[in-house]
Amino acid sequence: MPGEIRVQGLRELSTAFGRLSAELKAELKAELAAAAEPVRARAEALATSEIRNIGPTWSRMRVGVTPGVVYVAPKSRRRRGSPRKNLAPLLMDRAMQPALEQEEPEVVGLLDAMLGRLSDENGF
Repeated sequence: MPGEIRVQGLRELSTAFGRLSAELKAELKAELAAAAEPVRARAEALATSEIRNIGPTWSRMRVGVTPGVVYVAPKSRRRRGSPRKNLAPLLMDRAMQPALEQEEPEVVGLLDAMLGRLSDENGF
């Protein structure tokens, strides 16, 4: 899939940390969210600068963390059909994908440092 940074074994790592301690699993989740923060911030900035008439509601982004996936998505959701049908592709093509590409080196560095720190702290 284009526009992703893969961490092999993330789901298994999360499960193993959960078995060791709920506190350790929560720390992993917080660290993963922090690693995605530069992408979220850049996507918000790109959305307002690259998409005309987007407004503050739809330009805001959020970070989500599940056991196997960390993602950045628009903070707002519309329950019914959108009056602006092209907004999702515009957000993806002009804000979220470019943000990931621009911030990839920083995210990889943060993930590498986080995994090293967690393994050192816990004797892995």
